[in-house]
Amino acid sequence: MRSGVVVPVTISLTILDAVLSILPLGYYHKEWSFDGDLVYKYLFFLDGYSFLSDPIDFVILSLIRIFLLIAGLLLVLLKRNDWVRGLFKLILGLAIASYSYVLIKLLALSENVEILTWPGIWFSVSLTILCSIVFALAWYFILAANHLPYERLIELTEATPATPATATDAETTSTDTEKRIPTSAHIKRLLKYCGNEWAWFSGGFGFLIVYSTARVFIPLYTGQVISTIVQIKSLSELLTSIFIMSGLTLVSTIFGGLRGGCFDYASARVNRQIRLDLFRSLAHQDIAFFDITKSGEMISRLTSDCQTMASTVAVNLNVFLRNGVMLLGALVFMFALSWRLSMVTFIAIPLVAFITKLYGSYYDKLSERTQETIAKANQMAEEVLSTMRTVRSFACEDREVKRFENHVSETLGVNKKKALAYMGYTWTNEFCDNAILVGVLFYGGHLVLTGHLSTDNLIKFLMYQMQLGENLYSIGYVMTGLMESVGASRKVFEYMNRKPAIPFEGKQRPKVTGDLLLEGVSFTYPSRPNNPVLKNFDLHIHPGETVALVGPSGGGKSSVVSLIQHFYEPNEGRILLDGIPVKDINHWWYHQRIALVAQEPILYDGSIRYNILYGCDWATEEDMLNAAKTANVHNFVQKLEGGYETNCGEKGVQMSGGQKQRIAIARALVRNPAVLILDEATSALDAESEALVQEALNRCAKERTVLIIAHRLSTIEKADRICVLEGGALVQTGNHRDLMKDKEGLYAALVKRQLLAINQSPSGSFVESRGEFSKRVEDEEKLIEIDRIAE
Repeated sequence: MRSGVVVPVTISLTILDAVLSILPLGYYHKEWSFDGDLVYKYLFFLDGYSFLSDPIDFVILSLIRIFLLIAGLLLVLLKRNDWVRGLFKLILGLAIASYSYVLIKLLALSENVEILTWPGIWFSVSLTILCSIVFALAWYFILAANHLPYERLIELTEATPATPATATDAETTSTDTEKRIPTSAHIKRLLKYCGNEWAWFSGGFGFLIVYSTARVFIPLYTGQVISTIVQIKSLSELLTSIFIMSGLTLVSTIFGGLRGGCFDYASARVNRQIRLDLFRSLAHQDIAFFDITKSGEMISRLTSDCQTMASTVAVNLNVFLRNGVMLLGALVFMFALSWRLSMVTFIAIPLVAFITKLYGSYYDKLSERTQETIAKANQMAEEVLSTMRTVRSFACEDREVKRFENHVSETLGVNKKKALAYMGYTWTNEFCDNAILVGVLFYGGHLVLTGHLSTDNLIKFLMYQMQLGENLYSIGYVMTGLMESVGASRKVFEYMNRKPAIPFEGKQRPKVTGDLLLEGVSFTYPSRPNNPVLKNFDLHIHPGETVALVGPSGGGKSSVVSLIQHFYEPNEGRILLDGIPVKDINHWWYHQRIALVAQEPILYDGSIRYNILYGCDWATEEDMLNAAKTANVHNFVQKLEGGYETNCGEKGVQMSGGQKQRIAIARALVRNPAVLILDEATSALDAESEALVQEALNRCAKERTVLIIAHRLSTIEKADRICVLEGGALVQTGNHRDLMKDKEGLYAALVKRQLLAINQSPSGSFVESRGEFSKRVEDEEKLIEIDRIAE
């Protein structure tokens, strides 16, 4: 089916190429009329062959293209499509070489000035370049069967976000992250950030125009000075040139500094905006995202990657604009001085661009790989440094150093490849620059000797040629920098574009009484899609009721808390607060009415006051003190030298376990929540700390809906209702006395197991545990019942 289209199109192109290459031969004379005898003469070499006068080279180039197209067609018919695709870069290189050869041939034919007046030479030059372009396109789109990405082009032109802060365009979910976004799309989006700082960049660009304009004229007067000295002209002429050069240098120096300052500050603002946008996106991601994404990797993206993006884009934009303006100015002067010598420069430009493109694509992949290895190393370092007590307790310092060495060695290996690639790229650039310079010297000397160019103009041209080489090198360096920035930006933009699975779109702000309903809830963690946690789970907690969830580990207790906290959405069923789905309630409003005290509360590096008032900017000093007193925080804070201004340290490291737990309770109470969730709030505490925390919990549970998750019997026995979970299902419910009546029930088994564990502990520990237990139990009948079971 496909060959039925490819064959006629390819044959048509080969015939058209031959016709367009042969027909211009009939116009190699002054008249604009076709002469068939000229075609016959050149094709059959009736007057021999001369490189400086015969155009048969254009026909030979056509024959080469035709031969390659037919060879490609044969490969397609033989179903060697992978070969055809693999040969495209070679075909593109041949098309560029054809372009360069055409310019060389034009310079050779221009030795006879009369030939330049013949229309045929311009037909041959323009049509040969056009046919070379069509030849490469035909190979790519027809023979190699690549498709023009219309959808992607539309996306790039229409779906680019208006502002980086609202990255609503080209948004992807985690399922789309495997799609590799084109380099051009990344560069365009990076430039969008620069566009937002248009005022500073415009100022810098204005200074840059003045700076570059002054620099453009310096080679002209430098050549004038050298020419004056070489040709021993008058002193006044020399002084005039020197004075003008000094003025131009002063202007370029002043405006160069202003330009650098504007671009540097603009770069800092771009860095700030990129980091802000990334952090905003990360902060609003769903909890499932943090379950599968390592914190060290995110920190690496937020620091090194954002810095690389901002600095390389802004700096390279500066370099590109400066050298671009100077390059254009140099080209204008070079064409004015000698168009023939200028053509020598243009011979190699496509070759340099082709090599730069190949290198850029490879460097882009290496840069992305580099950032990935750096992120892994940062993740590992962050993990080790944040858990140094565990590392020290197992004497694994050297082991972790070795792991980190492996990660940074992997980064070094990628950087080695980058260095080798850059070395080859530098060799090519240097060779091309020197080859062009040698060609200009040779051809320029020839033009001077033949009277087509003056010595003064040759010297000035050489000054501009050297400046042009510097400009081209700097622009090539810009491409390297942009590829490095693109490599760093891929994961950053992936995070920015990611839509959270649980968006904060709720609008309602109801008056909360604490009525919680979980109806037909089934849930599986996104990170473990094949392991259901809850199955058709139902639970109704009435306002002011204290409900305890117990059961073996993995039964789904913490998952219920996570769902109530709206960390996840259930796969089936619904969760209602006072009859309203939690997803429809305003995010901030909801979490002011529902507070959580976790098993291992996290305190932030700030004062005790800051941690208690975290997220409650509206709370007064009196609210804070009341919460602290209710949570048994006030007494120990008064003994601290800094009082409420005492720093808790990173993750609360300066506080004991009991102190952290009580501060966390105060942080929950300062909101005056309608629903209080206690997730193993005393499980990791010693006896004294547990007593203080339990006293605080009992005090703050009054007139609130309370949901308790605990294993210790003393924590849950006073609950209005105890719900027993096993395998994600509710298997028992009732108060402590009712559940204990079912001797074969799971709850009774859990109680027996707990008391048996106490009974088998050393006697001193047993007595101490019973003593603690007795202090918390007011109901003597319950104590007798439990002792009877323990026997």
